Parts: sequence; C-alpha cells; structure tokens
Amino acid sequence: MRAADQLRVAGAALRALRSQWWPAERIRAFQERALTDLMRHAVTHVPYYQRLGIAADELRSSADLQRFPLLDKRAIQRDPEAFLARDVDRQKLYCSRTSGSSGQPTTTWFDADAWLLTRFALKMRRIAATGGLPLLRRVLIISEQREEDLAASAAGAPSGLGVLFRTLRLSIHTPVAEHLEAIRRYRPHLVYAYPSYLLDLIEEAAARAVALPPVRALYTSSEVLTPAARARIEAAWRTRVFDVYGSTEFKEVAWQCAAGRYHLNFESTFIEPPAGGEAGPVLLTTLCNRAMPLLRFDIGDQAHFAPPGRCDCGRESPQLLAFTGREGDMLVLPGGRRVTPYVLTTAIESEPSILQYRIVQTASDALRIDVVTATPGSSARWAPAVGQSLRQLLDGQVAVSVREVERLERDPSGKRSVFKRLAAAHG
Repeated sequence: MRAADQLRVAGAALRALRSQWWPAERIRAFQERALTDLMRHAVTHVPYYQRLGIAADELRSSADLQRFPLLDKRAIQRDPEAFLARDVDRQKLYCSRTSGSSGQPTTTWFDADAWLLTRFALKMRRIAATGGLPLLRRVLIISEQREEDLAASAAGAPSGLGVLFRTLRLSIHTPVAEHLEAIRRYRPHLVYAYPSYLLDLIEEAAARAVALPPVRALYTSSEVLTPAARARIEAAWRTRVFDVYGSTEFKEVAWQCAAGRYHLNFESTFIEPPAGGEAGPVLLTTLCNRAMPLLRFDIGDQAHFAPPGRCDCGRESPQLLAFTGREGDMLVLPGGRRVTPYVLTTAIESEPSILQYRIVQTASDALRIDVVTATPGSSARWAPAVGQSLRQLLDGQVAVSVREVERLERDPSGKRSVFKRLAAAHG
C-alpha cells in the first residue's frame, strides 16, 4: 500500500473511532444524507438504475429507497456491467470476487475511498474497540485460499498496513495438525478464523497435549457461531470471541462489541429494518461505494434486529442481536412450513459428547444428524433423547436419526456448513 493510501486509511480510522460514539440522532442524519446522495448518484450514472426512469431530484429521503427493486446475485450475474458507474475509471478501481461457494460467484468493484474505508479503516476501528490498538500486533488469519495460492506471500510478511501489524496466513484446507507448530512459533495476538476451524484446532491440540498460545482476541466470521461453540472456544483459548458479519460485496457490515450485540458499520452500509417485526431478511445498501452502488441487496441471510437504543457498551449505532442463517438453508417441512435449522442447535449441543455435527435433510419429513463424538459408539445412549427433543421442536412432523461419522468434510470454500439438504428432500 502506498504511503498516501496509508495516510488516508489512518485518517478514516481516526474519524471512525470518533463516529462510533455519535448519538443516534447524528447517526440517522448521517445515513439519511449519505443514502439520498447514493440513490441520486445511482440513477444518474449507473445503467441498471438509469433504466428505472427515476429522476435524481425526486429522491429526497431514505423513504425513497422503497422505489428501488430488491437486488440479488442473479441480477448482477446476468448483467454485471450494468451495475458499474459510467463516471469511474476502471483502471483505478479495486476488485473483489466471491468464492462461489453459494453457486453464484460475483465480482464487485470498489472505488479507492470505499475500498480503503471498508477493507482497512473500519477493520482497524473494530480491532481497536475489541482487541486494543493494533500497533505491532501479530495477526493470524486462516484463509479460504489454498496453500498454493498463499505461497506467493512469505509467512509472516507484513500486510498492506505492515507498519502497524504483521500477518500470517494459513490455509483452512491444510490439516490443522500441520498448523499447530506454526501457530506456537508465531504466537499471534489476534486470530481470524471460521468457528469450525477453531473447534478443530482445539480438538487437535487436546489430542496432542499441546497448549494453545494465549491471544488477546479471537474473531470469527462466515459461519453461524452458536452459543455452545462460542463457550467452548472461549474456554479453550481463555479469551473473548467477537463475531464479524460481512460479505464480499460490502466487506465488514457489522461486528460484535463486548456486550455481544452486532453494531452496524453505519458509515459504509445501510440495513433496512424488517417490516412488522424484529426478525427478517438482511437487505443491504452501500453508502460509500460510488463505483458499483448496490441498493437493497438481498444477501440471503436472516437476522434478529435489536430495537433502537443505547447498547450496554455505550454505542447507539443500529444493532442486530443474531444472524440465523441463510434463506437457502431453511428446513422445508411437510406442508411447506419453513424453519431455520439453527433452532435445533441447542438441543443437539446439549449432548456434551458431540464434537461436531451436521443436520442433513434427507426428505421433507426426515432428518439425519451426522455427528463426530468424543467416544465412538456412544450415540446409542443419547440419540433417542436428542431425537425426541428435535421432533418436539418440529411439531412431530419429521423423523430424526443419528449417524456417527469419522469426520465432516468442508465445503469447497473451506466452510463447514451446519445444514445440508439432499436432492431427495427437494421433491
């Protein structure tokens, strides 16, 4: 990163450190101005939005956002050029591409200001708020890239902000047993990883009687972090876990504070509150990316939203209580009822011998729980009680079986999904 960009990031981070404490009225006013400006920019310079026939001077408040259609990945895939602003120089833009784990890979373009804000400045603000100032810190990042793709960067090489901290990137596709010694030598202050990876690492360290190094903070993302997984990770690492919510299209969207609530990065993103309740889909609108302004983007996730008010941490920014999985991950029961599989996790995790599990919908009226257990063969003892608890949660509509497995495979992206639907369940 150029020195000039480092200075821009530092300035943006300092502003973000102050703005996180703004009162709710100032935050609402900021988002109102930024959202109105982005909508006007979109209908003036972006072909997809120009086609809607909305005049810029007709857009006067955040309420006008409802005049825009919902957007999803399919629309971007069909015509990606239509979302790129005509008043930008592509040679000066930053590109970010999804892994395609959802089956819908997309490319998002960022202008320099949006990239430096979302990729660096807001991340630095979050680290400072939860793990202390990142000066001279060693950061361990478990990457979804494969080892060969990481080989170009030497282990421990400085990041784009290397004057502040160093990073070591390890591939999640490499067996965790090969990581233990590297982590012991590196002695990270901060760790970024999927929850499932941290659980794997805990099991491997216990099996080898190796102590995990003390760290200041752990950051998880990309997988739903269940209460049981959080408790186990925090106990093993003897530190706090802070979950981060984001996407390739928007970068970091929200982050957990010490009180456990997810605070929206309101300087970069607007989230529409759900209509008629505290739970609903996550609809995102950028407030900063003028190169590719995505408005009302339905990312496919569901969340519980917190009512407006001051968090126990003192911040008054918009807050979410929990993310409950993707719409595509919903259990579809007989009769068409849809249920998030995460309502089942508490019942499954109540059995302490279960180390890992996956909920598999084999048919509309049948679930199989694949489990890795601390003691192979032990499921015969507890499976009937767990199955009964799950059936009660699903109003008795679904048969439940338990299958012990040696290991659960990861998805191509490196994530380990909690839920899988077999083709037979689509019928």
